[in-house]
Amino acid sequence: MNLDLSGPVLCFGEVLLRLSTQPGTRIASCANFSAHAGGAEANAGALLAQLGTEVEMITVLPRSSLGDLCEAELRRVGVRTGNVLRGSGRLGLYFFEPASGGGRIVYDREDSAFVRHADQIDWPALVPGARWLHLSGINLALGDKAANSALAAAAAMRSAGVPISFDVNHRSSLWEGRPLADFDRVRELAGVADVLFASPADISRVLGIDLQSETREHRRAAAEAAFDAFDPLQFIASTTRSMEAGRPTLSARIDSRDLGLQTAAAPLVTMIDRIGSGDALAGAVIDAILRRAPLAEIAQRGLAAAVFKHGIQGDRWIGTRAELESFDPFASADVQR
Repeated sequence: MNLDLSGPVLCFGEVLLRLSTQPGTRIASCANFSAHAGGAEANAGALLAQLGTEVEMITVLPRSSLGDLCEAELRRVGVRTGNVLRGSGRLGLYFFEPASGGGRIVYDREDSAFVRHADQIDWPALVPGARWLHLSGINLALGDKAANSALAAAAAMRSAGVPISFDVNHRSSLWEGRPLADFDRVRELAGVADVLFASPADISRVLGIDLQSETREHRRAAAEAAFDAFDPLQFIASTTRSMEAGRPTLSARIDSRDLGLQTAAAPLVTMIDRIGSGDALAGAVIDAILRRAPLAEIAQRGLAAAVFKHGIQGDRWIGTRAELESFDPFASADVQR
């Protein structure tokens, strides 16, 4: 994996508008929604940009004021939008109904500008100067144009030696009703990634074998199965949520070909909004790998970003490098004065 390249980290995926109810309010009876621009790859890119990394969002937005809003939100957190395409179609939406311990998401993204025009991205033109490509399996569940563009992106970057990170990001509601053969594309993308964000359940789905136990030994076994299956793969990152003594906790795990490290379980004391916490982990892990941090630091930085995000409203982690580096996910929260 070549970490000496310069230029932007390219993040490819659909940018959505999230409409959220207030806690305790059902979508069916909601009169007012709060709006946030987001999307898995954009969220990871936003954290990287705020840490000082050059980031370029590669997506398609509609020619509308909603497209303008999303582009402005990306630029506000430092993500470059010079290669964002505009096209006919609508902006994809998702509705979030928060509830104790989780919540419910309803997607409304059919026939979006991204779904219509994702195949118009000129990936060979974007390869020169690219430092990294980050994308997720969500693209593969959105239809042939988005899926084929994701595969073309990975092929172009792989042939040029640009590192690739792939977040499986399985969303069962998006895959419902799609042909089983379409899921083969997830395996294809996992097979060219240098960094894979995947739980044992994700690896089980991709490899077609049962590796879903949550013990540390079984998580290492799942990682080793993925390393055996995919030659370019160098790192696998994942999280584990659990209830310890009736309280929610989160731990992070990083596996390399030689070693697996799992953090202690950090208490999730502040649970304002868990959406985007996995994307925050992804961005922080990419940042640490680009800095050639040791494996233990990669895991700790990923955990810190994920826990930190639980206390921030909206899809994206918001902060600075100094705040992330000083944040202790195991310390009691206090007011900073």
